[in-house]
Amino acid sequence: MNKNSFSKELTKRLNCSNVEVKEFIKEYHNLLVDMIQQGSSVKFQYFGVFSPHERSERMARNPQTGFACKVQSKVTIKFKPSDYLVKKINDK
Repeated sequence: MNKNSFSKELTKRLNCSNVEVKEFIKEYHNLLVDMIQQGSSVKFQYFGVFSPHERSERMARNPQTGFACKVQSKVTIKFKPSDYLVKKINDK
């Protein structure tokens, strides 16, 4: 499911305009990014936790050429689903 089909489905379920839903999704993403950039975890009860995770600098090797290069440290996002979500998905 892509963003457009997700917004259409949410529009049906919430009985509001597609413009409002798209604006909500945009602001949701912006807020999530802002919180993670600040180093905060974002927890949604019954869904899971999005948290920043710093990957340290390391050496990597190109498998085709064998050339070694340094990969800079960076912040990635980890998602840990809640037990409720995992159970709900597996119960179907």
